[in-house]
Amino acid sequence: MTTPPQQHSVWISDPEPVEGAPEGVSTVLVSLVPASSPHVLVRFEYAIRDDREIEGPYGIRVQQHPDSPADEWKPVGVTLVRDLPLTKLERAARMTLTFGMRTPEGAPLNTSVGLYEEPPPFDEIPEHAEKMVRDRHPDVDPEGGPGALRRWKRLIRLAEVQLEYNAAAAQGEKAPATVVAERREVSPATVNTWLHHAKKEGLDAQAVPDFSVVAVAAATEE
Repeated sequence: MTTPPQQHSVWISDPEPVEGAPEGVSTVLVSLVPASSPHVLVRFEYAIRDDREIEGPYGIRVQQHPDSPADEWKPVGVTLVRDLPLTKLERAARMTLTFGMRTPEGAPLNTSVGLYEEPPPFDEIPEHAEKMVRDRHPDVDPEGGPGALRRWKRLIRLAEVQLEYNAAAAQGEKAPATVVAERREVSPATVNTWLHHAKKEGLDAQAVPDFSVVAVAAATEE
C-alpha cells in the first residue's frame, strides 16, 4: 500500500490595497508550512491586478512558525533557506491562490503574468533559446548583415546561458552558475556577467523565481 504524500498547510490573507499603486492593484500573502519542515512558516507576497491576474511573487519571508512551542524552536537561517524546496513551495502557493480567489465572474485567477515555467532539458536548450530570441527580439534578423548576425549570435548565447542556469537551479544545484561555467569552460564570474546581460536584453522571463534575497526572521505577529 502506497503511503500518501504529506500535504503542505497553506492559507491566503485578505487582499490589501497598495499605497501609491494604480487603481486595481492589491497585495496578498500566501502562508505555507512545508510538510518537511513543520516548524517553518514561508510567506509569498503576490500582487493581484484588477481581481484577475496574479503577479509575482514580489516578496518572500521565511520564519519560525509562530504556533511552535518555544522549547521546540529550531534555527531558521541561511542553510535551512538554501535547502527548502522554494520553487515547489511557490508552485503550491500559486496554485492555492489561483483557485482560492476568484475573478468577479467566479473564474480562477489568471496565472499568465509572472508564471514560472519549467526549464527545458539541456539537450533542448538550443531550440528553446532560438524561440526565446525570436519572440523577444523579432526585429533581429540573422540574415540582415554581419552586424545583425553578430547580435543574433550574442542573444542566442545569452538565452542559452540563462536556460542552462535555470535548468541547473531547477535540478537543485547549489551553485548553478558554476555548473554552467564548467559546461562552457569559462569562469563563474563570466557566467554571472552573461546572466546580467541576458536580463538587460529581456531574456530572463523563464527564470526560476528569484529567491536570492529572502527575508529570514524569528516568529513575529502578522
